[in-house]
Amino acid sequence: MTETLSLFFAMMAVGGGLAVLGILLGSVLVKFQLPGATQAQSIAAEIRPFALFLAFVAAAGAMAGSLYYSEGAGYTPCRMCWFQRYAMYPSAFLLAGSVFTKRRQLAQVAWLLSAVGICISVYHRLEQAFPDSVGGVCELSTPCSSRWVNEFGFITIPTMAGVAFALVLVLVPLSRQSQDSPQSQDSPQSQDSRQSQAKEFS
Repeated sequence: MTETLSLFFAMMAVGGGLAVLGILLGSVLVKFQLPGATQAQSIAAEIRPFALFLAFVAAAGAMAGSLYYSEGAGYTPCRMCWFQRYAMYPSAFLLAGSVFTKRRQLAQVAWLLSAVGICISVYHRLEQAFPDSVGGVCELSTPCSSRWVNEFGFITIPTMAGVAFALVLVLVPLSRQSQDSPQSQDSPQSQDSRQSQAKEFS
């Protein structure tokens, strides 16, 4: 059961990582008006209405996965794991609140927590990769260099957490663009049209 779920989580992490890279690449294409910018804008327009919900799904999925590993599989969380939980768990609830109440401030707080969380995930992953060079944070009884999961040779628990944090970091700004997009604002042409109509009736 645990091996099957770990494989599933790892595949989701790979897909999430590719999604993050795709969103970042699309942003670069649009910003510098490179070839493919039009297609990137079209794809972003399709994702944008669901971006905040997808960020919530990523955070909630990471939270559920970490709870399964500790409570279901019996893996003992290390200190770095707990630090990542401190960032991930509130982010999931904040994003849920933002989705259902439409309060952008909640998503912004979740974004800040994810920015801190991804730094911890990167540090934790480096400690797993180079235990002799990076260390001094965890206890000897539960070392941070332990790999309870190691799918595809590089997907570990902090890798999964880092991908979830990265998804929140790219999806929350993408969802905000829907409110800042030109479609949500009056264009100069529409403003001129209304002004001309007002003159006609004055």
